[in-house]
Amino acid sequence: MARNIRVEKITQTPIEKQEIEIVERKGVGHPDSMADGFAEAVSRALCNEYIRKCGTILHHNTDQVEVVAGRSCPEYKGGELISPIYVLLVGRATKEFKDIKIPTDTTAVRAAKQYLKTTLPDIDSEHDIIIDCNWVWVQLTSRVFLSVEKHRCLTILRLV
Repeated sequence: MARNIRVEKITQTPIEKQEIEIVERKGVGHPDSMADGFAEAVSRALCNEYIRKCGTILHHNTDQVEVVAGRSCPEYKGGELISPIYVLLVGRATKEFKDIKIPTDTTAVRAAKQYLKTTLPDIDSEHDIIIDCNWVWVQLTSRVFLSVEKHRCLTILRLV
């Protein structure tokens, strides 16, 4: 099979030699920035809760956050929100360790609301946004790692 590889010489001035560079900056209210902020805030809160209840940080992944736009009628220096923003916190969280139950969902939602309050104080976290949490449950029992999603079993792996 013949390979279809072409190498071409660059015909433009490299970025580091250009006098002006145009970049995109996403503000704190951009959905990507909000998702990253929620994920970091939730991870920090879970770490603190794990340390408080179990003495160590347990397995969790909080990097899957969906921010779904609401509807609004924007105006200069104001406007009206017609339907709320929807945020879905998904990922994995250890909800139980050595018979200790950890309130991961409430911890996550509380952390997301606190992040919102400090970062975007003009958004009313009780009316302008819906924050939902749907973790895949991670249970650590001795040397067995059990991952269970709400209502169905996904995997059982023996750790080496």
